Amino acid sequence: MRWFRRTLDEAGFSRFSSTTALLSLLLAGSLIGAVAYEVFKILGVALSAAVGAIGMLLEALNARALSRRASIASIWPGVLDALISALSSGSSLIESIFELADDGPPIVRQHFQIFRQDLEGGKRLAESLEILKHRLGNIYSDRLVELLLLVSRAGGAGLVESLRIQVKLARLDLAFSGELTSRLGWITGTAKIAVGAPWLVVAMLATRPENASAYSSPEGSMLLIFGLLLSIFAFRLVKTFGLLPVSPRVFA
Repeated sequence: MRWFRRTLDEAGFSRFSSTTALLSLLLAGSLIGAVAYEVFKILGVALSAAVGAIGMLLEALNARALSRRASIASIWPGVLDALISALSSGSSLIESIFELADDGPPIVRQHFQIFRQDLEGGKRLAESLEILKHRLGNIYSDRLVELLLLVSRAGGAGLVESLRIQVKLARLDLAFSGELTSRLGWITGTAKIAVGAPWLVVAMLATRPENASAYSSPEGSMLLIFGLLLSIFAFRLVKTFGLLPVSPRVFA
């Protein structure tokens, strides 16, 4: 459940609760399973379609989270550079953050605008920063927010230097992860296609009456369920070996 909550935040769906999102996934999978049963009249195929649909939706959610995380990470050094520039020119911390709401990168500008609205609406700085952290859903923004929370409590000494260190670390991380992503991306993509391809063949075969009768038998149902379990295992294996190491969001 913790992974699901983190993935929702990173995908930009922090406004939805984990329970609501999970129930929506289960409902979508059940509907697709019901449609598959109406088409094929085969319980094993319907069950496989339902589980496969849920798996595809989870994979789409994870892909959106990875894409959004990469997009925010790629522009984050620029965000920190803008903060450093504003602070060095004499702007206060709040004024420097507000500038990002007007002139920051488009992908994060809306989140800083909401942060400004929260502050102007009477929320405390610490509360507004926590909301901003969850909306951005990124390890780099976590580090920035925690630094800003520390500064708001203890004063601003060393803030600019700390931001420069964060810029350096972010650029090193991006260079390293970019190289690994380019090498592993096509391998994992091909493996995922290989996992899903047999089920397209099963769906095509099930359109023929004699095959549908065989799949509907107890032996055919057991074969489909065994194939489903094997596909889930293979998919998890692909994810395990193809997943890049990600630093945990210890401040999330």
